Amino acid sequence: MPSIQVDDKGTELAYLDTGAPQGTHDYLTIVAIHGMVFCAPIYERIMKSSADAGVRFVAVNRRDYPGSTPLSEEDLRVLESGTDEERATFLRTQAVQLATFLDRYIQQHNIPAISSDRKTGGILLLGWSLGCTFGLSILSNADIYPEAMRTRLALYLRSYIMFEPPTVAIGSPRPKQLWSPVIDTTLPEDQRSAAFVVWVTSYFKHGDLSTRDTDVISYWIPARSRAPSIFNFTDDEYARAVYMPPGDKSEMLFMFFSEPAIQQTYNKACFDRSIRALFPGMKIWVLSGDVTSPHGIPAFWSMEDDDAKHGGGFIEFRWVPGANHFHFWESPSTC
Repeated sequence: MPSIQVDDKGTELAYLDTGAPQGTHDYLTIVAIHGMVFCAPIYERIMKSSADAGVRFVAVNRRDYPGSTPLSEEDLRVLESGTDEERATFLRTQAVQLATFLDRYIQQHNIPAISSDRKTGGILLLGWSLGCTFGLSILSNADIYPEAMRTRLALYLRSYIMFEPPTVAIGSPRPKQLWSPVIDTTLPEDQRSAAFVVWVTSYFKHGDLSTRDTDVISYWIPARSRAPSIFNFTDDEYARAVYMPPGDKSEMLFMFFSEPAIQQTYNKACFDRSIRALFPGMKIWVLSGDVTSPHGIPAFWSMEDDDAKHGGGFIEFRWVPGANHFHFWESPSTC
């Protein structure tokens, strides 16, 4: 995987890139940020479909994932036992590094900017699952970027789509019913991530989601109607896309001890008018499947409520019928 250096300390972020689609010079570029355990190659199937749609697709590996610089011992200390301010600084640092990646990638590859009529070009930033936090952090920290970087990003970022952020990705409280193998202490610690992989890729038969009642969500037992997406992986695909170590350490520490920093990041990125003004015309979307694993549905409703509290119109929302958490893997041609 190629990589881009994102600071003066030699920090690298690795990425996959389909390259420019043939026959067009004003194409859309999608830059995708992965979630927990499943890294950049999880987008391989949709990347193969993107060329037919005239889209360039880039998938970046976050810190601690293959090809990118591991988190330091000091980073892990901050995540485990640091102060709220230290954890906020950690997230801010990740934001600056990811924004620098975008800025340098744009310049190195001569990516087309948004056209004057906003119909072509530019970048669609895609966050998936826990990766949504890091996309939000790119936006929320725009006021600290060098002016040239901030100006350039404003010419490129046309939208930010979050696909099924869980409650931990926006710093909102988890429903009391919410369960996940990674937080079940009755499971052997060394088997929790493997159990999570099956559970999170499953399909679930929920009740009437239009009620917005957390009691209608199916939290524990997947539906029998369709096999979990993980069973559609070849051995080679699994080896490339699934990387367990961060799920057992750094990601867990980040999710459960950084709630104040994550919540502040989410609120600032979505509802701070001064931040939104830095990216004129940029839209923020939240998408969720209706047969997906349960961790994202309460967050979808929570974000709807937050948007309404701020007067509405800050975030657009859409349900994807028949989709689970791995819709872009199962049905790449329909995404």
